[in-house]
Amino acid sequence: MSNKTNNVLSKEAAVALKAEITKYSDTFNVDETQKLIKEAVSEISEDILKKWLNDNINKVVREVIKEELDNIVKKEMKKK
Repeated sequence: MSNKTNNVLSKEAAVALKAEITKYSDTFNVDETQKLIKEAVSEISEDILKKWLNDNINKVVREVIKEELDNIVKKEMKKK
């Protein structure tokens, strides 16, 4: 089995990031700050998702349909 990890950040970067966030934890614990951050992340995420969908949905649907058709053909061939 592989020990490969999917960590985006190195351990050192994650520790440094956690230290920075801890410095400002009192600020982030304020309800209004949390609300603003949530709204900003939601808006940015929505824009990114819309762009990705517009750029990729046709390809994804095409690949899924092709895969399903291939599966149907394979099942029919096995029956014969």
